[in-house]
Amino acid sequence: MVIPAFLVDSAERFGGNPALVMDGRVLTYAGLEIASNRMARSLIRYGVKRGDRVALWLPKSIEAIVSVWGIMKAGAAYVTVDPLAPPLRLATIARDCEIAGLVTTSDRAESLNPAFGGDAPMGAVWYADSAIDGPQIANRPPIRWDELDTENESLPSVAIDGEDLASVQYTSGSSGTPKGVMVSHRALVGQAEWSCKKFALSSADRLPGYTPLAGAMSSFEIFAGARAGATTYPVPARLAPFPAPVARSWSEQRLTAWFVVPSVLTMMLNGANLGSLDLSPLRIVGFSGEKFPVERLRELMRLLPWVRFVNCYSRTESKLRTWHEIKFPPQESDTRRIGETPPDWQFLVLDDDERPVPDETVGELWISGPGVMNGYWNLREMTAEVLKVIEVDGKRILACRSGDLVKRHQDGTLELVGRAGQQVKIRGHRVEIGEIEAVLSRHPAVMQAVVTVVLDDQIGNRLRAIIVLRDGARSDGHTLKRHCAEVLPPHMVPETFLFTSNLPLMSNGKIDRHTLLKQPDSG
Repeated sequence: MVIPAFLVDSAERFGGNPALVMDGRVLTYAGLEIASNRMARSLIRYGVKRGDRVALWLPKSIEAIVSVWGIMKAGAAYVTVDPLAPPLRLATIARDCEIAGLVTTSDRAESLNPAFGGDAPMGAVWYADSAIDGPQIANRPPIRWDELDTENESLPSVAIDGEDLASVQYTSGSSGTPKGVMVSHRALVGQAEWSCKKFALSSADRLPGYTPLAGAMSSFEIFAGARAGATTYPVPARLAPFPAPVARSWSEQRLTAWFVVPSVLTMMLNGANLGSLDLSPLRIVGFSGEKFPVERLRELMRLLPWVRFVNCYSRTESKLRTWHEIKFPPQESDTRRIGETPPDWQFLVLDDDERPVPDETVGELWISGPGVMNGYWNLREMTAEVLKVIEVDGKRILACRSGDLVKRHQDGTLELVGRAGQQVKIRGHRVEIGEIEAVLSRHPAVMQAVVTVVLDDQIGNRLRAIIVLRDGARSDGHTLKRHCAEVLPPHMVPETFLFTSNLPLMSNGKIDRHTLLKQPDSG
């Protein structure tokens, strides 16, 4: 099975039911099927073919979701770029995976010509908000959204199979540039069907479309929701940063199942007065992507005693989703527990030599199953480090390194202990500290840059940069923030900067990051 089959099936079974509701607009499943077919035919008309990549750089919207389905129906893979990321980051990703098309909005177009420098890889640009001719980018033809109405509404005949690429999902890269995770239809189908089953989704469910398309959890709203024929309510970009209006809208929309990062729920507890809202239709809350402070989880569970709470675990490189249901009162271990896995998946806890470790011993988690990634786009050596054939109990299996440190308890359950290397989660996004340090080090005034994580129980992790300037050079936090913002999305820009004349070192000559964590913030 391939992902577009979900939509085709739901359009047949629930054609008149709303698939997407946003800003007073309603698109039924029958309408979504037709709109995505027309998008697919437009892409094909302008040269997009099976195996190509098409980038999306725009906020969450009905048109954006139509585009996701249309890209896959054309046989291509969709490439999501954080809508808040600067144009240079889009240009970097676009060139890296040689996109055949770009879907964006007209207000972003002018910034793209300088970013691409007059030489863009895509064959055409689709403007999701424009009923007039949009500007050209590198002389590529601009396609108005209303032009799609002239396309045939039937499903184009494109042969797609489960091993074809459905998506290339870019994550932060330790080398200083983002890396693209190649995800097959098979992987997304398995994840969506498991999520649909475990959340017991049906056509009566109403889901929040909060996660940006570039976020891993957006696949729950789009694909698991479509599998069940549920209704998704995409959150407008103007509301997303403000917890109070988002919570009010979810109450008014009578949403039944939430799946978001803990920092969103924490912000709602802090500023949305959840106790005053009618959330009676809500039956289940799933969270993933970062640690949930246990006191805040207890507070939320006291407010919503009838709701089921589930801690999930997932990785971009392996499209699985685990399931650990939490009972009140939650314990600290509940926020670290890796629970039930889908059938045909296997978790391995290995040492540095890729050998199994005893129970109650910390090792790195390796994941084997039908949804592991195809590899990193155009990064064979890095793929070979992460995706390996491991011998277990005399059998050779393909496994994917997670980068997570875990230990298996004697009852068979796994506890998440931390991260190997320098990866952290910031508001649900996976961030390589090395990429931020590499960007800072490219500033002409910076001799050394180290980025640390400051724990904050209210909003989660915050980033702080410690800077050593070159002799005679001058700079400040505002300048370096602007420098980072030119190439990094907002969640990767350090909030605070500390300037120092030297960095503490350990006996082996490496930077003593533990000591740096104890130093107070500076402006």
